[in-house]
Amino acid sequence: MGLAPLTRPTGQTPQTDLNSYRLIPLSSCPILGSDTASGLPSGVLFSGRSFEAVSDDSLSCCGRYNLRNSLHQGVAAIGDDGHLIFAVNSWVSGQRCTVMGAFDPMGKPVAPSKPQQDLLGKYFQSPERPIVLDSKAKSDIGFKTNGLNPNVGVYVGNKTIIFDVKARSSDGKTEGSATITTDFNGKVQDQLYELSTKGDNSSLSGSYERKGTQATETLKASWDKWSLAGKHSRDGASRNRELDLSFRATDKITFTASWRPDVKPPSTPPRITDYSIFSATNPNPPPAPPNYSNYMITLEIKWP
Repeated sequence: MGLAPLTRPTGQTPQTDLNSYRLIPLSSCPILGSDTASGLPSGVLFSGRSFEAVSDDSLSCCGRYNLRNSLHQGVAAIGDDGHLIFAVNSWVSGQRCTVMGAFDPMGKPVAPSKPQQDLLGKYFQSPERPIVLDSKAKSDIGFKTNGLNPNVGVYVGNKTIIFDVKARSSDGKTEGSATITTDFNGKVQDQLYELSTKGDNSSLSGSYERKGTQATETLKASWDKWSLAGKHSRDGASRNRELDLSFRATDKITFTASWRPDVKPPSTPPRITDYSIFSATNPNPPPAPPNYSNYMITLEIKWP
């Protein structure tokens, strides 16, 4: 029987004291390919019981298993609040791979925090570039590679699978990413592609996103005090185009020229229903009237 989780307000994420984690002694055994009774693929199985957790016994905490030219190690620890963290380190033909993860008190897999990853890393030699249990949203869970270029992540939700890839150039000036969401039948639902590059005094970035029937392209560029931002979105037969050209005269003064060719006023002008005036007795300002201009010039001044 494990530790009973501490009660906490709904929605509050606990911050476990790293000193409260107690190591769980682990045993190991091989799972061979011919062992169909287990229903598990070939590999090494680490097992332990949380009530046997000890405060500090690094000699007996880690499970180990050697097979030919491979070494497999496992470590697990449980905190006073019932959170469990674990890591498995495999060394095969001189190549090392480390996988880290965590479970909340209810048994749901969660992403381990950076301090938790550092704590687990103390029990292995050079656990560089670990594969870490991660989450992109509250409803999915998966693994991502840390420290690799490209960085790859795969996440599984209730109805979707998310594939995430990020890469950067050797000098760090150019970065790109792609995120594709599919259903369990492989049908693409969402797509997002991003690419950016920067120089000493300039930058350029662009993106393409598609969600169902909605698609959006963006482009941003800057050079010295000038910047350009464009956006084109479509949803079925409707579309919206936006273009902004800005000049930053000083750190506090910026001129912006805007073009909105697809903005059209309604056939019936909107009625003003709120005539309130902003004052000390009425701190809520009235809503701004809708802007149906196709061209605009804006002066922005930031006061000290």
